[in-house]
Amino acid sequence: MIGHKTIRMLAGLLLFAGAIHAQPRGENPPVQKEYSAGIAGVCDRCRAQDELKGRWLLFSVGQWGYSYDSLLADLDRWRMSPYVRVDSVGSSVQGRGIWELTITSPFSGEAPRRTVFIHARTHPGEVQAFYATREMIRQLIAEGDFARTLRDGLTFHIIPMYNPDGVELELGRQNAHNIDLERNWDTDPPEPEVATLRRRFQELMGTSEPIEIALNMHSASDCKRYFVYHDQAGTSREFATRQREFISGVREFFPDGIEPWNYDVRWTESRPTNFPESWWWNNHGKNVMALTYEDMNCARAGAYDTTANAILHGIARYLKLDQMSGVTAVANPPRGVQILGNVPNPVRTYTSIRYTLPSSAPVRLAIYNVVGEKIATLVDEWQTGGAHDVPWQTHGAPPGLYLYTLSAGTVSLTGTLTVVR
Repeated sequence: MIGHKTIRMLAGLLLFAGAIHAQPRGENPPVQKEYSAGIAGVCDRCRAQDELKGRWLLFSVGQWGYSYDSLLADLDRWRMSPYVRVDSVGSSVQGRGIWELTITSPFSGEAPRRTVFIHARTHPGEVQAFYATREMIRQLIAEGDFARTLRDGLTFHIIPMYNPDGVELELGRQNAHNIDLERNWDTDPPEPEVATLRRRFQELMGTSEPIEIALNMHSASDCKRYFVYHDQAGTSREFATRQREFISGVREFFPDGIEPWNYDVRWTESRPTNFPESWWWNNHGKNVMALTYEDMNCARAGAYDTTANAILHGIARYLKLDQMSGVTAVANPPRGVQILGNVPNPVRTYTSIRYTLPSSAPVRLAIYNVVGEKIATLVDEWQTGGAHDVPWQTHGAPPGLYLYTLSAGTVSLTGTLTVVR
């Protein structure tokens, strides 16, 4: 019996192949541009025009390469850290949990901690900003002076998948009610997901350690990394100055990757009421640095580790944590080639193998069975430094244990995964 996902994958491959051979040169077939842009970043290796990539991936890569099950697998791994607490703070329209990570040191000092809130995956197709958020989680729970300084002085609340129904239904921007959650903040009553996030904001703002930075993680199709800046006409002169300080502080640690503060200026004539940042300003004004971050929603997306590192250092600088701790910020902390595992694992039909490179290198990634027979070569090319996610469709591989070997320059590492049926 062939499952529906296998049928969908095969149909996509046939459609993709037919389109490549039959399509007149210079023409693109009609395709959902929003979907195509959303998944372009996971198809760097497809040798076809961007519109064709979108059509192929519409059938072959569900949930833009990272599903709700992928999140649950990551949550199981994250909650093993002594610095992480995982809670379900609400539920979506279809009853999926909206999960929040609280990351801080397990002990309580005398000085109050500062609070940062981050939420991602409002728009399911904007998966690149989620990957930057996931990398922030990885860096926050790592060992090292800077991570310890952040955990000792700050509490991070992170919702990595704010719209799980949209992810599972493969909607570009909407939830299960076909509502864009980003523009639902002045509706009464709001959508369940908005109500959950608003309640968490209110709860934390009522404590002795209120939120001081609130980041809303998105990805933009113009293929740039930037923060949306709110003009003083819609905020205040003081807040506008603080925004410039924060954005410039982040950019200092990734000057070639993040655009200057004035790349995208909004609220020049009036202040809208339907966005999360509108809610923040209307309720808490200059007290909360509430900003939208836009990652690169295109095939050139990547460098999520450098992006995450820059944002975390920018947060520390804005809250003057680096001055209090005496820890020197490092723009690009050196580290070697790392395998970050694969999600989901165990694997049924699809998984994503993740690794980071400290710099550009010739890379080869291959799958082997337990007797050493090569099953597939997934990468055999020169790759840039940073984070990489490589998809693997099992294509009916028998259940059992498999090994994948990553060779980058002179380094060779091996990981394992399990295929189940």
